[in-house]
Amino acid sequence: MNNVNPKAIIIGTSVFALLYVIHILILPLLKNSLDMGEGGSMFAVSQMLGVSTCLISGYIAARVSGERGFFYGFNVGALGTVLSALAAVAWSMFTGAKLPGLGLVTLPYWIFVNGSLAGFAGLLVINMIDEGKREP
Repeated sequence: MNNVNPKAIIIGTSVFALLYVIHILILPLLKNSLDMGEGGSMFAVSQMLGVSTCLISGYIAARVSGERGFFYGFNVGALGTVLSALAAVAWSMFTGAKLPGLGLVTLPYWIFVNGSLAGFAGLLVINMIDEGKREP
């Protein structure tokens, strides 16, 4: 395996963290205008923002690396998920807030899902780059 491009992982993970913070901050603003029921519009918006976070960060990491898109995307999605879980734990410890949902019990599942989504975006990017380099 070739050397790992740390710049691609750092930039992709930074984008993941920034988009995740925006995701967390925008939800309370939308709370008053959207239905808060289980499976309602708020849930759909939250899920779309989460998927977008994974896809955009994986895309950026693969574009920066220019190779092995799934590898870089998956690592960015997994690392971003772990860092956001650690931030949630630290936040709950310092503020006394309760961890949402099952907390860290589902962390391996979310590492796999978010890593796979980001990896898929990275894979598409590299395939698009390769497609553009082919001669007719």
